[in-house]
Amino acid sequence: MLLSLLLAVVPFVQEPPKPVEPDPVRVKAAVTELKEAFAKTEPGPRLRAIQSAATLADGEVVGLIARGLGDKDLSVQNAAIEALRYNEHKKALEELHTRAKLKAAKENLPVYATLIRAIGQHCSPSSIDVLNDNPWSTPDAAVLQAKILSLGRIHTRESVKALTDLMEVAGINKIEPFMPDFRLALWAQTGADQGASRDLWLRWYRENKDKLKLLETPPAEPKELVKRWTRYWSKPETEGDAPPPKRKPADGK
Repeated sequence: MLLSLLLAVVPFVQEPPKPVEPDPVRVKAAVTELKEAFAKTEPGPRLRAIQSAATLADGEVVGLIARGLGDKDLSVQNAAIEALRYNEHKKALEELHTRAKLKAAKENLPVYATLIRAIGQHCSPSSIDVLNDNPWSTPDAAVLQAKILSLGRIHTRESVKALTDLMEVAGINKIEPFMPDFRLALWAQTGADQGASRDLWLRWYRENKDKLKLLETPPAEPKELVKRWTRYWSKPETEGDAPPPKRKPADGK
């Protein structure tokens, strides 16, 4: 009887709402356009088809867009990356992960940096291993920055540890140019600010790791860090002073 009464007054936990299914007519048209575009030699049709289908959260559409990740034309590659960066279907991130693990993805470092940022946009704990895969072996500042700031979008203890581990293993000369990025990433996750000092951040982590509290959104202060964070994560066509992007909830808070 008591159990029945408790069940009557305690609401059931609701499942998060499922993403809105895209219009089947639009999906069918996009699939046809993408298939026809990739059958042509000139890049224009592929570029337009990817951009047109970018917002459709459909597995088949995402799979076809992902063909552009390995396209010989850089404009098509970048269009595919941007499309998958914001596409809400779970397969979009899976395709980005798959591409990032290929040796061919690292042949053009500026494009690889945009690929890493696209992965970070999804704020997924599943990306930690990809982002933390021997980043100091990459001789490119934009790639390293993308990996650091992408880890900063993942609100788990594991991502904070990954950042501090990277600080531990790098020598002072190697890490010094990237301390502003480590500061920004850790500030966005925790609200703490130890400036650009490697030693202060590592000491802070040792003292706070067992009681670490992670934020859902970046702090509102200081404005300097808010502006840098927002500028990096804003869509290309938006102003850098737009409000900070909302994060997807992550496990392990």
